Amino acid sequence: MFKSQEHFGILIVFMIFFVSCIQKQDHVAVSLNGVPIHFDMKGTGEPALVFVHGWSRNRMDWAKQMNYFSENHRVVSIDLAGHGESGDERDDWSIPAFSQDVIAVIEKLNLKQIVLIGHSLGAPVVLETARRLPDRIVGIVPVDAFHDVEEKFTQNQIDEILAPYKSDFVGTYARGARMILKDSTQIQKSIEQISSFSPDIGIASLESCYHYLSNDLIPALKEVKAPIRCINSDAIPTNVEAARRYASSFDVIIMEGVGHEMQSGDPDQFNQLIEGILSEFER
Repeated sequence: MFKSQEHFGILIVFMIFFVSCIQKQDHVAVSLNGVPIHFDMKGTGEPALVFVHGWSRNRMDWAKQMNYFSENHRVVSIDLAGHGESGDERDDWSIPAFSQDVIAVIEKLNLKQIVLIGHSLGAPVVLETARRLPDRIVGIVPVDAFHDVEEKFTQNQIDEILAPYKSDFVGTYARGARMILKDSTQIQKSIEQISSFSPDIGIASLESCYHYLSNDLIPALKEVKAPIRCINSDAIPTNVEAARRYASSFDVIIMEGVGHEMQSGDPDQFNQLIEGILSEFER
């Protein structure tokens, strides 16, 4: 059938390449301005769990959750536009634009019952996604976010926050990382990642996030009917009473002694907390 082992080997290499191309295509959705959004997907079962990373990070932040929860759920982790492997050919780095990245993946996979889990900047992204897809969202899990939903930022305050990033993007991030992360390995990894992240996208998305928190967070909380269960660290107190003025289902679970990236800092405890929240959502 094959003239030589060499011909057979070429065929095998071609088949592997062809299958890998199919798999790659299956894990890309198209968002605003035709930007490709890369994502990972594993497992089966509802509700589907959709994980959204924080500012400057990527979908690999959720590796330990993807492995754990894929035994009973379809799990999806997304690279937002401008992050990870996703495209960056657009000018809109707002929270609503990032939510369209998530919606593009949800629609590509035709997910019907979804729990959205968003870390840091990913928290307002998943809230806005729930605002736009109210009939599909079973629940929302913000991670180390929404500590005080009534906190507002003026443009002058935002400019002061962003000024150090404009003068020394990586150095400013590194100083902040050493304050909010507990583990030296996490600190080093996050600094390595920020070194390859676009300062223009980083600064624009930070500014848009502060504007969203100041102007759109409370209206979104009022509109979203899905239950909200935060998992926050004990580093910053969470004003639950303030949040419940706008979202009666809002509640928070505190993880003690962990840094900002608790999903990788203490994945066993974090995954168990998610399990409990999922059981609550099902009830």
